[in-house]
Amino acid sequence: MTLLTAVPEGPLPYDLCVVGAGPAGLSLALEAASRGLLVLVLDAGHANPAESPPDWRGSERVHPAHHAPLELATHAGLAGTTWLWGGRCVPYEAIDFEARPQVPQARWPLSEADVAPWYPAAARYVGCGTAEFRRPLPPEAADSAVSRLSAFDLTQIERWAHQPRLVGRLGAQALAAQRVHLLLQTRVSAIELTPTLDAVRQLQVSRAGQSATLRARAYVLAGGALGTTQLLLQTQARHAAQKALFGGPEGPLGRYYMGHIMGCIARVVLHQPADVRWLDFSQDPDGTYVRRRFLPTPATQRAHGLLNTSFYIDNPPFYDHRHGNPTLSAVFLGLAIGPIGRRLVAEAMRLKHIGRPPYRWWAHSLNILRRPWRAGLDVLDILRHRYLSPVRKPGFVLRSPGGVYALDYHAEQAPNPDSRLTLKNPEGDLRVDFKYLPQDIESVLKAHELLDQDLRAAGLGYLDYERPPEQRHAHVFEQASDGFHQIGSTRMSADPAQGVVDRDGRVHGVANLGIASSSVFTTSGEANPTLMAVALACRQAHFWADHLGGTAATAAAAVPGDGPSADASAPRAFSSMATTKASTMRLVQIPGTRLQASRLSFGTASLHHLARERDRLALLQAAIEAGFSHLDTSPLYGFGLAEASVGALPPEWARRVSVATKVGLYGPTGAGHSVPELYARKVLGKAFKGLNRAVVDWQLGRARQSFEASLRRLRRNEVDVLFLHEPVADLIAGDEWLGWLQSLQQAGRIRHWGVAGEAPAVAAMLRQHPALTPVVQVRDSLSQRQADVLGAAQRPLQFTYGYLADPAGAPQPVELRLREALARNPEGSILVSTRRLDRVAALARLAD
Repeated sequence: MTLLTAVPEGPLPYDLCVVGAGPAGLSLALEAASRGLLVLVLDAGHANPAESPPDWRGSERVHPAHHAPLELATHAGLAGTTWLWGGRCVPYEAIDFEARPQVPQARWPLSEADVAPWYPAAARYVGCGTAEFRRPLPPEAADSAVSRLSAFDLTQIERWAHQPRLVGRLGAQALAAQRVHLLLQTRVSAIELTPTLDAVRQLQVSRAGQSATLRARAYVLAGGALGTTQLLLQTQARHAAQKALFGGPEGPLGRYYMGHIMGCIARVVLHQPADVRWLDFSQDPDGTYVRRRFLPTPATQRAHGLLNTSFYIDNPPFYDHRHGNPTLSAVFLGLAIGPIGRRLVAEAMRLKHIGRPPYRWWAHSLNILRRPWRAGLDVLDILRHRYLSPVRKPGFVLRSPGGVYALDYHAEQAPNPDSRLTLKNPEGDLRVDFKYLPQDIESVLKAHELLDQDLRAAGLGYLDYERPPEQRHAHVFEQASDGFHQIGSTRMSADPAQGVVDRDGRVHGVANLGIASSSVFTTSGEANPTLMAVALACRQAHFWADHLGGTAATAAAAVPGDGPSADASAPRAFSSMATTKASTMRLVQIPGTRLQASRLSFGTASLHHLARERDRLALLQAAIEAGFSHLDTSPLYGFGLAEASVGALPPEWARRVSVATKVGLYGPTGAGHSVPELYARKVLGKAFKGLNRAVVDWQLGRARQSFEASLRRLRRNEVDVLFLHEPVADLIAGDEWLGWLQSLQQAGRIRHWGVAGEAPAVAAMLRQHPALTPVVQVRDSLSQRQADVLGAAQRPLQFTYGYLADPAGAPQPVELRLREALARNPEGSILVSTRRLDRVAALARLAD
């Protein structure tokens, strides 16, 4: 990403202009750039979101008790409102897209099948691990009462971003993208339309007190629901005398403004306190935190006319000293002290947890004094896992010996045309009239009733309400408040009279204008909107890439600053791929292992040909961003430079990939991995062969030293695969090597081991030392089919390479060769290598 310091000039310098650098805007920009578009991202904030407080002076909330203050619910700057985000990632369910009698005001023009393919890309952008959101109960739950639930389901899991403030992750990805330019501290003051009002001509922007115009081929508003709707309402008002834009003043623009209805009106009492383990946070192998929730089945929702609702366990309110818990009181005191609390959580969350004055300082202090050691240990554990860990724990639930927990609900809000955003005055300030319907409250109460019945029938437990039946409606209503999940004010519809954008996110009647925001959702579902908004943004990016077509393809073929091609055999094939449909690279579990890898793995053998470290890192990051989840390296490649480059990846990138390295082949004795030395050895090596010749050494002592050096260069404590590189079976003491590899595995320093190289060497190892070959990486080609040596040994293909370098395949397009290679190795991963940034994404797209 290029950081611009002035508004760019010239006719149509950009294919796409994205207004807003939040999660939807940046994800859309990155996806569009991966398809070859040149993208400009505007944002009114700074690179540091902490310096970007929003300014909503002049705007008003009609019902302040039910809508958060606008300055607490929005944020500008790089990565936008993720500065306030908790990190919860939940997909929309299939029933959310259905036509349901209980939501007659809503007709999605999409189905779950249209959105589901984009969740893996969204999960990568927000950093919540994989896109697995359904998980059966484990076999050990078969004897538990949780397996006997019938009206509610516990197989849906929510995932949590490793670090929800995405400025360090998504912001970093955008900064590494060559075809994305960022212009900060720039506010869009007006959208100028063509005389026929059917396209955007240009944007009026203000920056540093100066006004300017900015043009692109297409525009996407991604500044959040409030900002986006405000901008469109202002555009509508300016052209009111000419045309009823966006359905006119009484049309859909600004209407159906929704969020969720949330709160706690009951406790869940578990008959078996140990059953809480099915409801608490747990971690996936990659560190991602996940949690199961009670969710009414689709049949339950249809039978009872429920709005979608989820339930999850929680601690008692921190502010209620009557809980008697020293840890909860210690957390309360920390949050209640403003300067401390604001550093720990977003201000809106802090205010929720500390409640309203008067604060019972002395009562909370007594709770702590009764068991100070318990409070101290728990608080240290919370700080360690939530603030000092690379994977932030989203919350904590203190175990209750009696199995009693607060039961939080997070429920869908019915679409309501009178819940609305309008302009307050000619100056363009916003008026927020956010309303809940009686249906919202009644559905929450009915969901509780049904859950209580299901818990009792299953023998799992029951609900203990905080108030008697006649007071529960009011209890739900007094807690009902949102404004953080801004949904529906520019909603999606097939009919322009019912919505603002079509199924692709393009504004009805304005050909080159789109919206990427949760404001396009037709219904709110029960899911937090961030993951869905990013998934739709990724989908829309590909729509614009296809729609804008040729110019982007031409631009993609000549990215400034690219180095010489490592795949010179087929440059035309790659440049033509810029207009093909892209999708997320699929992961496979390598046969016979616990290792998951992308269908294409990225090889680093030619990485040292890039002289500058920033170019090497940009290439690696581009590969990871394109979906490559496995990197293959060796101490031989660049005499250690390739490993050192992998080790220089920022931790948030390094955690996204598995790594294989090797022993057995080494650089010349005394060789270093500085770039000048590499080039000197390459030149002089033509006359003095020993200067550039690999050293073959199958002494175990040398392998031990090399492996330790590899870990230091990689800055890792372990690698996922350790390969014997071009093994010479007759020189290897099989039992001795096996003992060493097993000891490394038992110590957690390698996950797998195997052999890598040419087919004859692999075949000899399969015959003489099969115990050293559980993982095999072998050269293969479509013409010679060298990997058939594995079939002869009744072994599946795991990692293969060499298809694009096969001279016999040169007349065939790269696309065809790679597709045939993927068909030949259908369950494993194929190693490819390039040092061209523009080819990385093209290769990844071909993997599908």
